[in-house]
Amino acid sequence: YCPFSAKARAVIVLITALTALVSPLSANMYYPSIQKVRDDLHTTQSAVTWTVTAYLIAMAIFPLIWSNLADQFGRKPVYALSMLIYTCGSIGCACSHTLTALIASRVVQSAGASAVQGAGAGTISDIYPREQRGTALGIYYLGPLLGPCLGPLIGGYVGQGVGWRWVFWILAIWGGVMCLLAVFVLPETHRRLVSQKHKIQQVNIPPPLRLKDNNPLLDVATARYPVVAFTMFYFAMVFGAYFTNSTGQPLAFENIYGLSQGLSGVCFLAVGAGNIVGSVCGGRVTDLMVRADRRSAGAAAESGESSARPKAPAEARLSFVWFGSAIFLCALLVSGWLIDK
Repeated sequence: YCPFSAKARAVIVLITALTALVSPLSANMYYPSIQKVRDDLHTTQSAVTWTVTAYLIAMAIFPLIWSNLADQFGRKPVYALSMLIYTCGSIGCACSHTLTALIASRVVQSAGASAVQGAGAGTISDIYPREQRGTALGIYYLGPLLGPCLGPLIGGYVGQGVGWRWVFWILAIWGGVMCLLAVFVLPETHRRLVSQKHKIQQVNIPPPLRLKDNNPLLDVATARYPVVAFTMFYFAMVFGAYFTNSTGQPLAFENIYGLSQGLSGVCFLAVGAGNIVGSVCGGRVTDLMVRADRRSAGAAAESGESSARPKAPAEARLSFVWFGSAIFLCALLVSGWLIDK
């Protein structure tokens, strides 16, 4: 399927996961310091929340651009350039002395951090066949899902000990390290470019688009398909509810329960633990579901019910979503009830 050894693929997944970690870290490390930022910049609580809102809006828009660039020019240059932009944005956040400058720097930071959100899954698809992608994606998503666990914990104690600006200096250092890894360690994985380099027969690889036809807004048109629209709506609701809850929790922990900034970050450990369990177990379960569907298709072909080559449908993984959705809704309701009590 690809020329990389198992060890090389493991290194690629590790670097991709560590790079994907910067986006949730940037969002979550900042939460425990929101009140300190409000006081330092002499602004209001409603105004300072725009530093979170602007970050999330940029994170929703820029993956459309980065994903198209990754398909056009390859994964490696996109990772390197995006981490350079991210590092510059983090330095801008650390040096901001006005709310406007902080919001603008957060947009730049999000623009760089969001690249792996779109290109990361493509990297996994480049190096793993369909039957193994669930497990690989589960490991890859450990990076972004560890952010809600590590971010508030680190950010809480860093902000309490040396100030909120050092939260962004640490993120800038992390972005710089990821940029160097992308340049000097991470290989190019795009299957079209790899097949040309290693003279491998290209199978199911679309030809490159002309630059003038590479319009990221055309990707939005896929929302007219019900499966895509449902998936987008589901993830929008989940992430919207999650970030709304995460933004309000530090205020509740500090103002209602009187916890320190550092201890309020410790309270997010439970969220990270749940993310780790769900990511690892969910990826493994969906792999098993795809293999079961393929075996069913193969049995149907052998019995003469179908002459097509056994192939699991792309939607096979979505059937597990209902179970996770029920757990998420129940946990969200219980969390709000417990904070209120």
